Amino acid sequence: MPLLEITYSLHCDFHTLSETNVEIAKFPLTSNPLKEIVFTQPTVADGLAFAALVESEDEVNTTHYLNKLQGENPDDSALWTVQDRRTALWWIFVNSRSDAVMTFSYECQFCKGMHHADIDMTSLADTVELLTVPAFVKTSVPVNGVPTNWTLKPLDGRGAEMLERLRELLPDPEDTKNHEQKLAELRIAEIALCTSLDDDPDDFKEAANRRFDIINTMAIETEFTPLVARIQLMQRDLRHGLDMVIDKGRAHFVLPPQQCKKAQEGVDAKTVLHVPFCNHEFIPSLKPKRVDHPD
Repeated sequence: MPLLEITYSLHCDFHTLSETNVEIAKFPLTSNPLKEIVFTQPTVADGLAFAALVESEDEVNTTHYLNKLQGENPDDSALWTVQDRRTALWWIFVNSRSDAVMTFSYECQFCKGMHHADIDMTSLADTVELLTVPAFVKTSVPVNGVPTNWTLKPLDGRGAEMLERLRELLPDPEDTKNHEQKLAELRIAEIALCTSLDDDPDDFKEAANRRFDIINTMAIETEFTPLVARIQLMQRDLRHGLDMVIDKGRAHFVLPPQQCKKAQEGVDAKTVLHVPFCNHEFIPSLKPKRVDHPD
């Protein structure tokens, strides 16, 4: 689906923002563009509500924030894909401020020095993709030799919150053996959270834990590896939202290539930026400073 309508409404909204000061441009859910989400512009009260953000609770705070800005009877953002959620954070960010420039530091691939890039985040509108097919894929992969129907789908907010809690329980990296073991289990958990089975229990956590146990019984080469390959194919075919890469629930979004500031004129010396998408950086929070504070 073309993004022309989105880009147009995004740019138009900057001109009407001061007039409405309540609602921003409607956000078409990137995994289901026919569903349009209405967000209000973040207020001081919202900033106060999120004044004490903790990075380790990014996903939980994201759910609360996206639901809060929808007002009463919100479309639960915990059920949205991770791509939907991050694209929605970006959408609110660029549509609720007159200056949407963010500065990023990065190591230049050309000169190996540290550079800074000022990126107008509204320019990322051209990278947003919208799904025109349902956000799931049906497939059959055997378990212990028994044909089994799987539904493969992008990670959603509930799954991201679970992975966030599991990351907090990881052993210290200096404890190499246990750390690597738990990282491998985290990867299996992500696979379990990107699937569902026809006979899943109704409870989300119970169902995810059951699939985790089932996946652990699969033959590596003839069952598990084909399942992983089909999940990877699903993720490629169902790309949506901002251009980003997601691994174990963490997202890196892709920014425009940056020319090395030390390169000679005419030399192509660009670095493609893969920047961690830190949800809390897109959620406004008011810090406890004095009004006359110099900063």
